[in-house]
Amino acid sequence: MSELYAGSPVAPLVAEGARLAVGQVGVIVARPGTGKTTLLVHVALEALLRGRSVLHVSLLDTVDHARAHYDEVMRAIGDRCRVPDATVRVERHRMIHSFHGRPFDVSAVKRNLQVLVDAAQFLPELLVVDGLDGWSAVSAHLPALAALAVERQLAVWVSVRSPDPAPPEVAERAARLARLEPAGSLVKLTAQGPGGTTELLLDAGSLMVAGQTAPEAPVRASAQECTLYSGGAFGAEVAFGESAERAGVHEVNFTFDGHLQIRSRGRYELSPRELAMGDVSLTYVSKRLNRTYSDRGGLIRSVLQTLWHMVSRSQQVFVVGAIQEDGTVVGGTGWSVELARIWHRELWVYDQQRRDWFRWDGSTWAAGTPVITATHICGTGTRYLTDDGKAAIEALFQRSFAG
Repeated sequence: MSELYAGSPVAPLVAEGARLAVGQVGVIVARPGTGKTTLLVHVALEALLRGRSVLHVSLLDTVDHARAHYDEVMRAIGDRCRVPDATVRVERHRMIHSFHGRPFDVSAVKRNLQVLVDAAQFLPELLVVDGLDGWSAVSAHLPALAALAVERQLAVWVSVRSPDPAPPEVAERAARLARLEPAGSLVKLTAQGPGGTTELLLDAGSLMVAGQTAPEAPVRASAQECTLYSGGAFGAEVAFGESAERAGVHEVNFTFDGHLQIRSRGRYELSPRELAMGDVSLTYVSKRLNRTYSDRGGLIRSVLQTLWHMVSRSQQVFVVGAIQEDGTVVGGTGWSVELARIWHRELWVYDQQRRDWFRWDGSTWAAGTPVITATHICGTGTRYLTDDGKAAIEALFQRSFAG
């Protein structure tokens, strides 16, 4: 099988003798934030780029969120893709359904499949189900998914969030098992199939094969090529904007109806529909950040939705705040940090208490000196900006764009 794009991580999952047959189910497992959704998208893209139809079912993301995952991988592939009109082919052969905000039900998937066949003559050859929570959920749904695969003559890949290996009842039923684990600054893929076990080291962001995706040395963007995504709110965001303007960096400052925006250069007001793209359960945010958030009339939710737009567009994320003992960052700003970790963005936090920059290396915070190298960056942080925090932001831009 020839690779459709250099660095594809799916060779051990789709090679001759390893590809799922009709009626079979494969399982991708990883702890949260390791990249299982990205790997599942790579699996789906391999089918889509070969002209096979795919139904993507997301249990946690909205349809727009799920589509954004495909966009991210397609951007990472860039000009490495050997398929003409790749984007058109993906859109033509893919359907996305979301169970966001409601419990997963295989019978509902079955009904949706029938509607697609009747109304759109869409007959998927591959079903991907993203976001099962723990092995108990896999055990509960695997028999019904396997029966659906046989009935509809398709193959099924599912992803599951768990730090633990597959229990025997799942290992016996699953035709293929793929596991993702952090490996320093990389991610290790272990794929088990009829041909034995294969291991690959992958880039933590794109999940493409390490050593085949990045240039030998980072190439810095010029100030004129760079765009800062922020919110223009009092404190750190205003300071990021002021430093960006002095350096000649473009700004996009997202806001929404009812938001107190201090800095209006590059102002962009998000519509209700655009805000909804960044929607997330406050229960999930509270669990992720180990603290409780209340809605307060919708303001907190809108702020979190705005942070989604800022981080999703950025390759590097710079935050000013305070890192807590559990590794999270204080305040609503902490959600931008979690998004950056989930999406494997290059992430830096200036801790105002320790007066130093820290980079997330995939497992811990390490002190360092950041430099802006990307063309799209996010700058956000606390409203309670100290003089040291402000100086750190200005020094970041001076260091990055001097001369």
